Amino acid sequence: MEELNPEQLKVVTTTEGALLVLAGAGSGKTKSIIFRTAYLINHLKVRPWNLLVVTFTNKAAKELKNRLENTFNIYTHNLWIGTFHSICTRILRREKDFLPFNANFSIYDAADQKNVFKKVFKALDIDTKRFPINQVINNISKQKNSLIRAEDFFLFNEQNYYTEIVEKVYRQYQKTLLENNSLDFDDLLLFTAFLFDENESLIEKYANLFKYVMVDEYQDTNYAQFKIINYIAKRHGNICVVGDDDQAIYSWRGANIKNILNFEKDYKNVVKIKLEQNYRSTENILNLANSLIQNNSQRFEKNLWSNIKSNLMPDLMVVENEHDEAKFVADELLKLKLEENINFVNSVILYRTNAQSRVFEKIFVNKNIKYQIVGGVNFYQRKEIKDIIAYLRILVNPQDNESLLRIINFPTRGIGKKTEQRLLDRAVALEINLFTAISSLPKEKDSKQFSPKIIKFAEQLSSWQIISKENTIIYLIEQILADTGILKKYENSDDIQDISRSENLYEFMTAASEFTEQFEEDFQRKPELSDFLQSITLHTDLDSYNENADSVKLMTMHNAKGLEFENVFVVGLEDGLLPHSRSLENDNAMEEERRLLYVAITRAKKRLVLTYTRFRRIYDFAEPTFPSRFLSELDEKYINKISAHFYDFQAPRHKQRAKKNVVLESKKCFRIGQTVNHIKFGKGKILSVEGDGKEAKLTISFSTGMLKKIMGNFIELI
Repeated sequence: MEELNPEQLKVVTTTEGALLVLAGAGSGKTKSIIFRTAYLINHLKVRPWNLLVVTFTNKAAKELKNRLENTFNIYTHNLWIGTFHSICTRILRREKDFLPFNANFSIYDAADQKNVFKKVFKALDIDTKRFPINQVINNISKQKNSLIRAEDFFLFNEQNYYTEIVEKVYRQYQKTLLENNSLDFDDLLLFTAFLFDENESLIEKYANLFKYVMVDEYQDTNYAQFKIINYIAKRHGNICVVGDDDQAIYSWRGANIKNILNFEKDYKNVVKIKLEQNYRSTENILNLANSLIQNNSQRFEKNLWSNIKSNLMPDLMVVENEHDEAKFVADELLKLKLEENINFVNSVILYRTNAQSRVFEKIFVNKNIKYQIVGGVNFYQRKEIKDIIAYLRILVNPQDNESLLRIINFPTRGIGKKTEQRLLDRAVALEINLFTAISSLPKEKDSKQFSPKIIKFAEQLSSWQIISKENTIIYLIEQILADTGILKKYENSDDIQDISRSENLYEFMTAASEFTEQFEEDFQRKPELSDFLQSITLHTDLDSYNENADSVKLMTMHNAKGLEFENVFVVGLEDGLLPHSRSLENDNAMEEERRLLYVAITRAKKRLVLTYTRFRRIYDFAEPTFPSRFLSELDEKYINKISAHFYDFQAPRHKQRAKKNVVLESKKCFRIGQTVNHIKFGKGKILSVEGDGKEAKLTISFSTGMLKKIMGNFIELI
């Protein structure tokens, strides 16, 4: 207990009733959660299975378990520790009797989900230009996170032509998922919430099971997550939520900051504890962050402080364009390595949008600087990995027609579209799923009407299903790869991409082997194939993050949440990037953008550098930029300006710009920042103007997030 400061100690020992822990950045909240869990088990003798600890990431759950075992010698097998999605998956598989699907359901990731939506759009003959798929997917995701089912859609949404299409897609999409005995990530929350809502006995069961509930990163919960926790904890009231309203940055995926702001209204006699001592950043960095975040109105009043002194001041640097920005950062990194012997592992580049990484990658390659992009393509999203996962899925969930259709003719085995349709017709006629329709062919009299290649595939399916039940996961994968010839095909190819695919398949087998070893150690039994599939489906980009690799990390500010680095470079601090152009007319969105910069700043332990450019290339020409309005909110006492001027909007003199015919703003028919309307794309904001009069070429950011170049003749001012 002597390791804890007074506020942390109070968090650990306040175990009865509702507790709201406002944990500022770097204030030791993870430590407080770990010690509190250990205190409940070791000191108060609470049984481990009577605790529910919900974390925001798989990485956080793993760290929590490791530290409980290594520091407090607590066996974590019986502890319910995990993300909302993993906890809900566990509950749904246990309570299958209450649900319209069986316990072997597949979990579709974003790529699987989009494939299903494409088929639904095609089946319903919906124009994807008028109704962009991603937009509809996001809309339906928001409905689910708000606990609005397809059958209740119009109870909560205005009825018009657009919503009628969305509702139709929603119904067909859900029907398709259930036909495949599959759920998407949002369904894991939706079905769990309604499981409790419609079954009082289950509320009582889990309220009695989880006598103490702890939720980390509570500011990032959505409505569905709030309801699930509320169902479980409302009766006994022993709930501890930990979070920081100043780091609420995920509203775009349904998170609701009101969950933490209204916690004192949702539970009785709430004890509120603030963790304000920061153990990460220097005093100057923290003071700078405080001067920014105090401009937000939706927040609990708190003031982070630090005892870490340093003569280093945060730097603010202005450069000519994005190429100069990347060169400046690269040179600074090389200087740190040469003069201070600082390894790249301790440094990160943070940006608002993924597209900003391109220039840094190019410059880093030229200067031989090792880098790692965090949040890029997930290993399990690669085609060759998705293919082998599809083979495994159908052995666990034979109803998963989507997975079966993915691999029915991969690798090529002479099963064309006509044969596929005949097999589907056979399944419909016999009222069985496609897997059974195929695997039963060798035993049926009518099998002669199908080619020997189909029969061979059917025999392989049956063989693999037997192997999956009697042998290890790694042996099953090896057998499938050998029987299909997939690995051999890639290994014998002269294509570099194919060779890379073979290496990824070997890495997949390594992952299966490591999972098996860890699972056996944790649970004292061999894992089932469904255990492995669940672990990789709920895998996130950040789970692959190698924090010990000696490389500079490149990531978005959103992905940096929860991480810390010695040296932090926050780049692209310009209006339109941060705050993002989509946030400029919305006060709540603007406050979230400010929180995003606050998160970026508070990742820095020792050195912080902020940069913005005078010009940034948009498509085929360089546009003058405006420094982020947030820069003027930073207290100048805590920042060192290097050729940076907050209010210098004058275009610099340089040859490239001199070639252009510059038109004064006062002479333009259209101006940057004006709100306009387009008959097809709707409402938007002008980001740049090239030329004058109605003939001017405009770059417009529309409310849908789409960027378009349009002649002024085709838009109207609002």
